[in-house]
Amino acid sequence: MTSPPAARLYDVRYSRHTGPREPRRRSVLALARSSATRALGLKRTPGAKVWPFLLLAAAYLPVVAAVGVPLLAEGVSPSDVLAHQQLLGLLTPVVIAFSATTLPSLLTRERRDRVLSLYFSTALSPAEYVLGKVLAALALVAVVGLGPLLALFAGTVVTADAPLQQLRDDIGDLPGLVGAGLAVTVYFAGVGLLAGSLTAKRVFAVGGLLAALLVTPLVSALASTESGERNLLALDLSQAAVRAGATLLGGEPFEPDPPASALVWAVWAVVVVGSLAVLAWRYADPEDA
Repeated sequence: MTSPPAARLYDVRYSRHTGPREPRRRSVLALARSSATRALGLKRTPGAKVWPFLLLAAAYLPVVAAVGVPLLAEGVSPSDVLAHQQLLGLLTPVVIAFSATTLPSLLTRERRDRVLSLYFSTALSPAEYVLGKVLAALALVAVVGLGPLLALFAGTVVTADAPLQQLRDDIGDLPGLVGAGLAVTVYFAGVGLLAGSLTAKRVFAVGGLLAALLVTPLVSALASTESGERNLLALDLSQAAVRAGATLLGGEPFEPDPPASALVWAVWAVVVVGSLAVLAWRYADPEDA
């Protein structure tokens, strides 16, 4: 009969940190970085990467096609093939699909696994946790909402016969492009996090957000048709950010007879502020978060 193994004692006491102390913002940035990379499927199984990167490809494919035309036909600019207003309209379904399927998981995973108390037991406060998630959501949506607009702008400059002169001619349009992209980014980052903050089930968050974004176009169109009031189309939550961004691009609107820009921006502001308010309320008390 063999004797039992000898007992061993391990010194696992807590010890004071003796290294350099880093600012608290490092923990916020680390949370934002890890949340964004996980949402994209990085450092996960190959299957987790398929859907996010398919949407990324769909967002940049029109730009690649437009920039490739001048390489085949002289005297044609990418902006002649695809105007920024048109690109903004093409990005709408991609941004909706990306936000609805990717952003809620930034919050639902920790709620489902009930690990929020572990986060808040460290040097990360509830406010800093929310800030990290907001930064991750903004970075993710910016890749598909702002990146293609900037890529089309850069492609127009690079493929021109005189790139420096083209840059001087078009530099005045850059603030409008950035503003339009940010309008889309902030809006959909807000509604994506709003959906994720209301439930621990990712499928419920995705389904609820898609339902809201797909039902309001029908309701607003029906109300506008019955009343004859075109401004009721501003209640279409799926198009609010794109319509707001289009007002910053100048030129012809991307759709005929759009609602009044003031009303469009009012709807945009209500949705963004409301989303952030609900997010702050949900994480105000660590025990109820």
